[in-house]
Amino acid sequence: MADNGKCEHNICNCPVGADEKFCSDHCREAAEQDIAEIACDCGCPGCK
Repeated sequence: MADNGKCEHNICNCPVGADEKFCSDHCREAAEQDIAEIACDCGCPGCK
């Protein structure tokens, strides 16, 4: 579970549910593969 209620992908600021670590498959895969991004491309509304 995410400690602070946000996606665990280091570049993403999207909120997640209580039992979730990532907001999307994109963020989960990027974190698992240690992909470096300059901006998050998860596609969630409001993601900066």
